[in-house]
Amino acid sequence: MRALLLLSLLLAFPAYADELPEPTDAPAPEAAAPIEPITTSNVVEVKPEQPATITLLSAVPAFAPWSTQKLYLDLDLVAQGRYLSTPAEDLSDIRLDRGEIGARIALGKNGAAEMRIESVRSAVEGGALGIDGDSMVIRVRYANVNGELTRGKLTVGGALGFVQDPWIRALEDGYTLRPLSRTGSERLLGWSPSDLSALVRAGVGPVRATVTIGNGEGLRFPERNNGKTTTAVLEVVPLVRRDLRVVVAGVGRDGSIGIARVRDRRVGGGATIVTPTVRAGGEIVRAWGLGDRGDVEGTELAAWADARVVEHVYVSARGATLGIDAGRRTTYGGALVVEPWNDPTTRGRFRLWLAVDRITSSGDAMPIPGADPGDATIAMLIASATAPFTLD
Repeated sequence: MRALLLLSLLLAFPAYADELPEPTDAPAPEAAAPIEPITTSNVVEVKPEQPATITLLSAVPAFAPWSTQKLYLDLDLVAQGRYLSTPAEDLSDIRLDRGEIGARIALGKNGAAEMRIESVRSAVEGGALGIDGDSMVIRVRYANVNGELTRGKLTVGGALGFVQDPWIRALEDGYTLRPLSRTGSERLLGWSPSDLSALVRAGVGPVRATVTIGNGEGLRFPERNNGKTTTAVLEVVPLVRRDLRVVVAGVGRDGSIGIARVRDRRVGGGATIVTPTVRAGGEIVRAWGLGDRGDVEGTELAAWADARVVEHVYVSARGATLGIDAGRRTTYGGALVVEPWNDPTTRGRFRLWLAVDRITSSGDAMPIPGADPGDATIAMLIASATAPFTLD
C-alpha cells in the first residue's frame, strides 16, 4: 500500500513543477497577521504631524487655502512709551500706537465677509494738534466680501470693498517687526494698506497672482480721484521644507492720485526667508510719483531680520532708505525683544520691545504728507499683543 502511494506522488510531481515560478533569492513572504476586529478598546487616534516650530510661526507653505472657519476674531494692540530727540527739542509721550480688531465670518463653504477697524492718532506723525487736541480716531482698515473656488489644482478667488493691498499683504505675510515699524513701502512711499477696489486672485501650486483695480486713494481720500489704479502682484514659493520657507514676490502698479490725477506708478520685488529661529526679508521698489508730487522719482530699499537668541529672547534689526533727485530719507533701528507667550497654533503672542529708531534726511526728501519728522532719534519701550480666536 505504501509503495503504491509513493509511486502515485512521483508520477504527479512534474505537473505541479511546471506551474511553479522560477527560483529567486527573495525571502519567502511572511504570513499575514490575523485581522483584529475594530472595537472601542483598540481604536487609536492618529493626529497629523505638526511642522517643526520653535518661535515665530510654523514654516508651512504660504499659499494655503483661504480660511474655512465659521468665525475668526483677531485683536492686535501696540502701546509705546517714547522719548523723541530732535535738533529742535526733546519730547516724551505714552501712546497707543496701534489698536486693531478684525472679524471674518464664513458665508457658506466658499465665501466670507471680513472687517477690520483700527485706532489712529488724529495728528500727523510729529505733530501735536489733532481733532480735539491729540485724540485717537477710529477708521476702517478693510471691509469686504470675498470668496474662492477650487477646481483640481487651480484656485480662484475675488473680493470687493475695502480690500487689502496685495503688495502690503505680501510684505506683511512674514513680517514680525510691525510694532517697531511699518514696512518700507508703507512708511517711506506712503503705500496704503488697503483701498476701495475689486480683487481677483488665482493660485496653482506654489504660484499665486493677484490683481486689484481701485480708486488708488487708499484710506485718506477715497472719493476725490476719478481715475483708477491697477496693482498686480505675483508670488512664488520656490523652496519649502519643514525648517525653511522662501517666498519671492514682484509688483507692478499703474495709477493716479487726486483730482489732478498725479501719476502713481511702481515696480519692484521682495523676498522673505522663514526658519524656526530666524526670519528675514527685503524689498526694492522704483517709484514714479510720490504723494501729491508727480514729478518725483525715487528708489526705495528696505531689509529686516528677527532672530531668536535663546528661548523667549530675540534681537531685531531693520532699515529702509528712499533716494530721490532732491535728497534721501533713511530710517533704521533695532530692538531687544522678550516674548513671554507664543502660541504657534493660533499665532497668538505677547512681546516686550526695548527699541531705538533713527530717522535722517538730506535735501528735500519729504514729499509725502504726514511722513516722519526730520532728523530724530526715538527710544521706545513697546508692548505688543496679538490674540486670535476661531470657531470651527
